[in-house]
Amino acid sequence: MSLSFGPTSDPAPKGNLSWLPTREDTFLILESSGEAIFVTDREGRILSLNPVAQQLVGRHQDVIGSVFHELVGCFSSKGESHRDCPLEHTVRTGEVTMVSSHQWNRADGSGLEIAATFWPRSQGMGPVGAIVVCRDLTAEREAERDVQRVARLAEDAPNPIVEFDEDSNMLYANSAMVELLNHGTSIQGRVEAVFPPNLADVLKHCLESQQPTVRLEHRVEDCVLAWSLFPLGDSKQVRAYGTDITADVELRRAKDAAEESARAKAIFLATMSHELRTPMNGVLGCTQLLQDTALTDPQRQLLETMHRSAESLLVLVNDILDFSKIEAGKMTLEVADVEIRPLIADVITLTSEAAKKKGLIVQVELAPDIPAELRGDSIRLRQVLFNLVGNAIKFTEQGGIHVSVKIVPCHQENSDAIVLQWTVKDTGIGITADQQARLFGAYSQAEVSTARRYGGTGLGLMICCQLVELMGGAMMVESVPGKGSSFTYMTSLLPAIQRPTSTQTVQPSIASMANPATPLRILVADDNEINQVVACKFLQKLGCQVEVARNGWEAVNSIAQATYDAVLMDCEMPEMNGYEATQEIRRQEEGTTRHLPIIALTGHASSEDEQKCRQAGMDDVVPKPMTLSTLRAKPPCVRIDVVRVFPKSGGER
Repeated sequence: MSLSFGPTSDPAPKGNLSWLPTREDTFLILESSGEAIFVTDREGRILSLNPVAQQLVGRHQDVIGSVFHELVGCFSSKGESHRDCPLEHTVRTGEVTMVSSHQWNRADGSGLEIAATFWPRSQGMGPVGAIVVCRDLTAEREAERDVQRVARLAEDAPNPIVEFDEDSNMLYANSAMVELLNHGTSIQGRVEAVFPPNLADVLKHCLESQQPTVRLEHRVEDCVLAWSLFPLGDSKQVRAYGTDITADVELRRAKDAAEESARAKAIFLATMSHELRTPMNGVLGCTQLLQDTALTDPQRQLLETMHRSAESLLVLVNDILDFSKIEAGKMTLEVADVEIRPLIADVITLTSEAAKKKGLIVQVELAPDIPAELRGDSIRLRQVLFNLVGNAIKFTEQGGIHVSVKIVPCHQENSDAIVLQWTVKDTGIGITADQQARLFGAYSQAEVSTARRYGGTGLGLMICCQLVELMGGAMMVESVPGKGSSFTYMTSLLPAIQRPTSTQTVQPSIASMANPATPLRILVADDNEINQVVACKFLQKLGCQVEVARNGWEAVNSIAQATYDAVLMDCEMPEMNGYEATQEIRRQEEGTTRHLPIIALTGHASSEDEQKCRQAGMDDVVPKPMTLSTLRAKPPCVRIDVVRVFPKSGGER
């Protein structure tokens, strides 16, 4: 569109008027202006407009000849000094008229906010129209609204926001901060009361490093604030945001207290395990030793009763420790080779004496397709079956117990697992439906009188149920009062690994290596005199020569001065414990070909404790209470790389 601003040349100027702009100058000014300029006649018809005005109207809209009123709309006179149309007012009075804000809806439907100034045009002494200068305020107003929104966000924020200068002076505080300063008798408007005492140093560090400082916790009366400070670029100012973390702090304290309680409980249980197993080691050891002496029948009967009582106490200790592991979520399973038939035979053998005394028949039925060897946790499998068979015998007065095991389909896709279904059925007292509902709970038995009549803590079935779940199965019970009960559970095991036949020499046991001509020389390191006696007597029965050390230092010194075939090392001893003594012995062996077999003797019976022993350098573990059969099976050297452990006559080996 061509713009028409009149002729392109002026008649020659008269007089000294060379400073006045020419029409060409005026045209260039209009063209280069950053404001939208409209030129109208007296009736408000648009005569011309510059490129900015054309862009404001719409690049493709021809408005030459259009009435400015119809294009832009009537200007409201609210708040203005004039009462009529500002363009008409300017043309009529010759005054410059300004409209600070006007909402303009363009032809394409979009809305703009503009400011307009109306300048009169005159020729001679009469008005000929107006020049309207418009400025688009849309972007400016949006920016102002953005600033206002941001300001409102800070002002309306529920958490305190503060800005500081480089001298730690507060430049701004939102409403939440003002409210905080006016809250409580200990604050009373003092900024330092709601910030950490090292605020000045923190502000200085933020400005110098230009890095934020976050989560500075500070207690303010009954709440805890976490302050995060951020440097504001080159303005040498720092903005601080406060967050009320009182609930988080309380939750964290509760969590820490719970964890500390769990740690204390674990330490207590471990200590109790050690403290109970240590005297039980003496009781069971002494009763075993006494059984091999000449006794009258009444004495032997009393001794056997004492031994059974100690074994019952050991079962109770094991149940409590297992229950504590389950509560703490630390119960884990081991995976090793399992021979199902010998495992079941062991359980039946262990429970046969109790069944025989009550005249009960125990029958076992194994499916022929059960593999001879699988992989799983043999100790836990034996524990579950032993508990269920033992319970069946305990609660059955006549009839018998039937144990059956078979393979059932595995419902997991692409799984190599072999699922065994175990069933232990008895003809005992039975369980009612209400009693079954709480049977697998902790400390739960069928009824109070059951505990009085049959004994027990009620932990056994709960532990068995949890162990079965860890083995990928579930336990169920079917029972009719007075007619017996049937416990069924599934265990998921892995196929056995086919290993090549090994020609490796099996390490001989202490018993097989004992020789009257060349007895093994064993060092027993234990601070408990009863345990010393039991261990020495057991080893002497195996034909060993035994010496005693009362703590770790004595053990280390004895080993430095004499040659031993093995050490039976107690883990908990004064001055230097068994772990430290073992580490010192292994340190002294560095750079040599020596490796002294060290067998841990510990009252801590968990797998974690066994791992701790092996990490310290011990070769094997004997849990308390120690038995003669357990000790008899332990080799004096359990390391494959030691070729020979027979004692020599003097000197190093």
